[in-house]
Amino acid sequence: MGCEGIWLAVAKYILADLVRVRTLRKDRVERELVAAKERLAEAERQVPIREKELEDYRNWVDSEINRLYTEIIRKSVHKAAVDDLTYAVRALRAKEPEYVKRVQDAKEDVKKAQDLLEEKKVERIQAQRNLEKLDAHREEWMVEQAKLEEFLSDKELEESFRPKGVGEAELEKTFI
Repeated sequence: MGCEGIWLAVAKYILADLVRVRTLRKDRVERELVAAKERLAEAERQVPIREKELEDYRNWVDSEINRLYTEIIRKSVHKAAVDDLTYAVRALRAKEPEYVKRVQDAKEDVKKAQDLLEEKKVERIQAQRNLEKLDAHREEWMVEQAKLEEFLSDKELEESFRPKGVGEAELEKTFI
């Protein structure tokens, strides 16, 4: 057996390192896809929570305003007390935009999470395609390697049956 046969026995796929890198990338993208799905699910859970907080705050403000007005109505009050009431009502309503912003932020988070999820799906498809291309190349390479190994084996077999000291040219004259 010549040195070519030994080389073929230990030859590894020429793009094996690239396959490993692409496999690692595909695995990373799949993990990121799972994380994006989880992020979207969490963002979607936050929207109703934030909406409920806003609704609860509005209900609390309304009940607090009613309580304050009821207090004022039961007493004879001075103008300063009415001014204090007006100030208290404005202060209560001043926090409402914070709650509205939280709801909007939660909805924006859902949109961002959806966009990220779509991006990761595209990345996963691309990573899968890249790996499939290499798999197809590896299969072609393996067929070529098998043909080369068969050729070298046939050549080695021919050489073993050739009479010693006879060159190629002399061997061809013998068969002609």
